[in-house]
Amino acid sequence: MKKQNKTIAIFSGYFLPFLGGIERYTDKLSEHLKSLGYDIIIVTSNYDHLKQEEKGTYHIFRIPIYSLFHNRYPIPHRNKEYKIIMKKLEQEKIDAVICNTRFHLTSMIGSKFAKKKNIPVLVIEHGSNHFTVNNNLLDFFGEKYEHFITNRLKKYVTQFYGVSEKCNDWLQHFDIQASGIFYNSISRDSYETYKEKHFFKKKNDKIVITYAGRMIREKGVEALLEAFQKIKKKYKNTILVLAGDGPLLEDLQKKYIDNSIQFLGKLSYDEVMALYNDTDIFVHPSMFPEGLPTVILEAGIMECAVVATDRGGTCEVICDEKYGVIVKESIKGIQEGIESFLENPKRMESCKKAIHDRIMKNFTWDVTAKQVAKELEEMIDERNG
Repeated sequence: MKKQNKTIAIFSGYFLPFLGGIERYTDKLSEHLKSLGYDIIIVTSNYDHLKQEEKGTYHIFRIPIYSLFHNRYPIPHRNKEYKIIMKKLEQEKIDAVICNTRFHLTSMIGSKFAKKKNIPVLVIEHGSNHFTVNNNLLDFFGEKYEHFITNRLKKYVTQFYGVSEKCNDWLQHFDIQASGIFYNSISRDSYETYKEKHFFKKKNDKIVITYAGRMIREKGVEALLEAFQKIKKKYKNTILVLAGDGPLLEDLQKKYIDNSIQFLGKLSYDEVMALYNDTDIFVHPSMFPEGLPTVILEAGIMECAVVATDRGGTCEVICDEKYGVIVKESIKGIQEGIESFLENPKRMESCKKAIHDRIMKNFTWDVTAKQVAKELEEMIDERNG
């Protein structure tokens, strides 16, 4: 008789096609746990009236949410549809629960579900500071709320893990001692898959500087554009390419009408990876409370020279100047970081190779998924006695 696979339910505030670091983390972790023999269920918010569906070989339950803050913070709408979905979920034989993002309400739903079903649950932390919307009043109340929701979550969960050391340090702010690290990672075969793919035909004399991420103030995209205005006067062979959508996009497109600046809007994952393959310098100017930025891993494995602010676990990847440049969160800092590569092409090429090798050795999903699986098995065995 064939042994039945264990089923893991992963609760996450958002999931694909919503594109962000946590969404990619959830997708790739699911994919690699599946390859290890687990059945996977994703429970997430229905932020854009999407249908319930199968992705590959795992099922996705999308719960309804209110339209308020629906692209920044999903608030479940506990209506008739929600109750029907949760009832269907309760009929599934689930062995353990993973909750992504401590302060999302989907994590509270997941932890309560696990307690009701008497199954193990763990939470994976993706932040390294309080969530911010760059509004002092809203940020103040946001911090109060974050402490409130975390204290409630702690009543249901004892096992917390960060996607970087910085995340685990941050958990101590809430009197949580992390149980370990499940590093944000990237698929080992990414480089081989995309090294021959290109987003555009690059001119040999051009240096391509790339940003990929949401067009929001907290990601530092405005500071990058201001820095590039200064850089292009000195280095006329540079172009800045920006991939991503968000509330700032339209205004930035109107403000920066320039042949040396290209706004690409929202791209697919394949398009973004092909773009990295055409990139010389990748810039991550974030002022956001990152965990371990996925874009750092994606750009690094594709042999981009990386310029980044010290946010989340970035310094755990760029732990030495031979792997890239860490800069201050300022226009001047970003400018100087980019120019340090433009002034020293040999160092730029050396950093490209070094960060690629470091990521391949330390930050791949085949390693992380096995660590997650090991912890889940121990929790399941302990629960089963």
